[in-house]
Amino acid sequence: MITTIETLPNEILLHIFSYLPWFDMLTSLWSLNIRFNSLICSTLSIDNNSLNSGLVITHGLSYNKCRSILFSLISNCSSLASSIQRIYFDGRSSIACDLSYEWLFTNKNILRFPNLKSLILIRCESIEPTIQSLSYLIEHQLDNLTLTFDDQVFKRIHHLTRASLPTSHIENEMIMIKQFLCKLFSDQCQLISFRLDISNESRDGSIHRCLSSSFYIFSNLISYQHQSYCVTLRYLYIRINQIRFLEDLIEHVPNLEKLSVELDCSLGSFASWRKSNVEILKQSKTNWFNKIQKLKYFSLKTFIYEDYEFIYLKWLLNNLNYIEKLQLHIKHDILNERICHNIMKSLIDANFIRQYCLPDLIPNLIYFNFYIYWKCQLSFNDIEIIKNSFKIHPFFISYQWTDVTCLFDPIIECQHLFSSFNNTVQSYNSFINYSYIFNWPPLYNIWYNLYPSLYLFLERFNDYYRHVSCIKVYKNSIQDFNKTDLLMSLEILSNMKENNRIDGLFRNVTKIQFGTYFDRRNRYNHLAIDQNEIRAKILAYLISMTVQLKYLLVERFEWLLHIVQYTSDKLIINTLNTVQYAEFCLSSCHYGCSEQVRIGKNLVPFLSTYMPHLQTLHLWRPGDFPWTSTQHVTVFEQDLCQLKENLKEFTFLNVYGKTDPKKVEPYRLMVQTRFPHSRIDVDISRFRLWF
Repeated sequence: MITTIETLPNEILLHIFSYLPWFDMLTSLWSLNIRFNSLICSTLSIDNNSLNSGLVITHGLSYNKCRSILFSLISNCSSLASSIQRIYFDGRSSIACDLSYEWLFTNKNILRFPNLKSLILIRCESIEPTIQSLSYLIEHQLDNLTLTFDDQVFKRIHHLTRASLPTSHIENEMIMIKQFLCKLFSDQCQLISFRLDISNESRDGSIHRCLSSSFYIFSNLISYQHQSYCVTLRYLYIRINQIRFLEDLIEHVPNLEKLSVELDCSLGSFASWRKSNVEILKQSKTNWFNKIQKLKYFSLKTFIYEDYEFIYLKWLLNNLNYIEKLQLHIKHDILNERICHNIMKSLIDANFIRQYCLPDLIPNLIYFNFYIYWKCQLSFNDIEIIKNSFKIHPFFISYQWTDVTCLFDPIIECQHLFSSFNNTVQSYNSFINYSYIFNWPPLYNIWYNLYPSLYLFLERFNDYYRHVSCIKVYKNSIQDFNKTDLLMSLEILSNMKENNRIDGLFRNVTKIQFGTYFDRRNRYNHLAIDQNEIRAKILAYLISMTVQLKYLLVERFEWLLHIVQYTSDKLIINTLNTVQYAEFCLSSCHYGCSEQVRIGKNLVPFLSTYMPHLQTLHLWRPGDFPWTSTQHVTVFEQDLCQLKENLKEFTFLNVYGKTDPKKVEPYRLMVQTRFPHSRIDVDISRFRLWF
């Protein structure tokens, strides 16, 4: 019996549509019939934060398709525009930020999506048009907003100031950001949930001070001072680099129920309390209950390097001692006897956690989760003492919080102590425990080594592989991978391969990041050939173990070439066929040995051969386009044509580097002539092209 898709009931069709990207739905199924149009609108109206809900504008969408197909549909179909409740713009790999204002508004203050409730803007660059759009949306329409600014926004003002160049336009952008943040935490904002990341601002920047009372007085933001409460906000996540932003924030969110803070610096940095106030801080009994009475959940992720910062942490927790749920993640990465005093020299055990990581009084606490990363030297005996300390401590016994995990990484000499306490769930070895270890933001300071050894992760991979979709292999930015770690990891991976366990264990992995230092100043590290070979084998195993790899970030492009050179028998070439997003650093074509200069010239042939479905390519280069010769414009044109011809789905190229100002205009004219229907953005530090 022959059946067609139209015979399926709506419930099944909606389930099928939920797995389809919105763009495929519109280009393949829209206008087939009224029923399908209605089902598509129903699918797009779902706002459940899943990957495919609403419009997800990331990599893989060409500029021409967006203009000709998406704009046309939305302009001519009010039911389609009205159905969309969630939009996700990812400025890292698409034209999202440049199109966001145009998509949201047909003209000034005329909303294109009347039922839009959730908006996610990642790595936003277009400050003025985006803030104009958001200022209207947060006051009249949005319930949920996620906003992160591209680090280039904050770097521009920093570099221009250091070079004593005119900064009026950039300074105006900074003022707009401050004014917008003040509005976000005033009664002109109707948001219920808000996620904000301003951690990329320089440490001495003023954006983090925009909520302070003194900043209102000495700025043009006085108009917000008398209306500085956002009474609708219930859930707030902030990623910052100055703790004083949190202290000022408390005055503006009286109905907050959940607060998560991620601090990309030590807890004492820019706090209102300094070292000289430690004794006063110890005696302080202030409480924030009258300011945020409804707060039930508090999460803090931070670094701590000195004793007084634990005293500040205690003060902070005592201010919030009425909450019901507490999550605390702390890292200490300095094994230095000169700055480690009484507290810092203590053994991190149950007594330590109770004394320094919990409020003195906890009348309402029902959930407590912590993760402590601590530079130290431990013996096996010490590990058992630490674990047993929770089983005999009266406080943890009374709450049934006695099961903890304690790991010691001997390669980098650090302790991992973590828990996931829940009175109703007795299984504490879930993946969420381990995720804290492998999900920590990098610091600007290049000497920090914040990540565990790879072998430690692989040893326990069998316990939580079902939950793993991303594997990141870290290293210190100024050093290569630890050779001992690589050898131990290689042995584990080899055993997996021999036991035929790789495909099963890594079947859900879609992203691999190998290395941490993605920067145009990345310099080549000379290693012995044997270590190059070991590193290549590790990378080959990690790639070959996946079955649906989509994102591949490798710190240096030549490491992929080493796979072909050293491990051709271990790399399953077909695995790279699924890669849609790639990011590498390239050597300069002007500096270094002849081998380094030639590396970039292998890029286009390699991508054409091994990644035929690539859609987005990010490159970091120290000088001009590295795979070209002295005839830059002509050769670069040939490379672009070859990329576009061989990679049929290729839509976006983003190159960070340093281009001679004299070449900016020739590059622009070349692209406009050769690809007239594309969009280009080129200056002395960046080249972006949307096909």
